[in-house]
Amino acid sequence: MKPLRVAFVDHVGATAGGAEQTLATLLKHLPHDAIEPSIVLFEDGAFAQRLRSGGCDVGIVPVHPAILRSTRERLRFGAAFAASDAARRLGTILARRRVDAVYTNSMKAHLIGALAARLAGVPCVMHFHDMIAGKGLTALRVAARLGSRARIACSQMVADTIAAGPTSVIYAPLDLDRYARVPERAGARAALGLPNDLPVVSLVGRINRWKGHDRFLRIAARVNESIPARFVIAGAPVFRDADFVPELHALAERLGLGDRIVFLPWTDDATGIYAASDVNCNCSTREAFGRAVIEAAACGTPSVCFDDSGAAETVIQGVTGRAVPAGDEEAFATAIVAYLRDPERLGAARIAARAGISRFDAAHIASQTVRVIDAAVA
Repeated sequence: MKPLRVAFVDHVGATAGGAEQTLATLLKHLPHDAIEPSIVLFEDGAFAQRLRSGGCDVGIVPVHPAILRSTRERLRFGAAFAASDAARRLGTILARRRVDAVYTNSMKAHLIGALAARLAGVPCVMHFHDMIAGKGLTALRVAARLGSRARIACSQMVADTIAAGPTSVIYAPLDLDRYARVPERAGARAALGLPNDLPVVSLVGRINRWKGHDRFLRIAARVNESIPARFVIAGAPVFRDADFVPELHALAERLGLGDRIVFLPWTDDATGIYAASDVNCNCSTREAFGRAVIEAAACGTPSVCFDDSGAAETVIQGVTGRAVPAGDEEAFATAIVAYLRDPERLGAARIAARAGISRFDAAHIASQTVRVIDAAVA
């Protein structure tokens, strides 16, 4: 049988978020005898070029600025009118490419891609990566129920929240070859300019208010009262909340963390940061998945997170990390301290975290995804 021609649609072409990281890894590991992929983005930029460098066929369908400025919290009125034109143009491209299916990978891609797929007369598979509420959730449910033949969610929590009909839960893929050789701890710390005199606790990811960096700093202050440690925030306000960064610096000073906190810039490869850390943290409010948790595990670093996030689904409780009650900063700090005070427990968690990462192997995730696409087309 010939491979299925599938158009993968995402609105991001510039700076990649977790959904785009997942897409790039998936495309790299799709079996060529099953899927012939092409990519359609709504803007050009660094992410688009990254896909091209990996040998992907990338097309750009420019959309009205109102669409790009809309967020999942604030849908712009003008974007609705612009979306129909974008869908018409995308549908024309899909028909011309004679694709067998459309795979949408972001909120804006779902809303536009589902309509375009109907115009082209092909099935749409939606992959949900976000927690949506309010009008955005209503719009997504309507688009999913009317315009998709199959749905994938990055966590069970996302599937339950969106509630758009039967949905396959497929976790984010990891290219495990990247983690075959992880830097040893002392060397990783030296490369980051971190002294090797105290344990290191980190939070890695883009800086947004809902990611809970302020919560991390308050937790860090609690930890530091019990056991001296160093703390790392690695990331940048990639999509929004640039004014949050100076607030975090000021909060760190007020909490007395001035000489114990290090702010590191955004990096697409945080392997060295995870390797330098004793404990990785996810302090988000209802995070859809939390890719940093599995990346840290691949480096042998256990994580602590809240139990109201998709990240909690990737942690084997008490074995590869800890999920504590949502919003309980004291319980979060206690979990970190328990690791830092007990080298034997920490060592066992490091071994278990790395040993349990095989379920996120990209080839395995790709085969699960292909089965969903096959079923949608059939």
